[in-house]
Amino acid sequence: MINTIQAHVIGASRYSMDNGVKGAKVTIMQPSAPDNENQLGNQVSTMSAPYEILDQLHAYAPHMPCPLELDIEFRSSGGKATMHVLAARKPSGTGSQPQPAASGDKK
Repeated sequence: MINTIQAHVIGASRYSMDNGVKGAKVTIMQPSAPDNENQLGNQVSTMSAPYEILDQLHAYAPHMPCPLELDIEFRSSGGKATMHVLAARKPSGTGSQPQPAASGDKK
């Protein structure tokens, strides 16, 4: 099942190994839960992604960190549920979106 989330993307990277294994990771940041006394500030999460996701993210690189809309799929890996990014794009909603701390010209 594919879900769409709004995320504050802070970076991405990809890899290609000699044995043909390829992939990528997308790193996001979200505020800590205000009711969790064991967390402060922001939390960073990493999600797996296909190698080609970096091609989609190049257009947003000059604006990172920035809010993006991510299509994700929950996958099971080692007995844990992980998020796998399938696609990334500018947010399409008109509601309030988290904004980067430093504002710049946006097109």
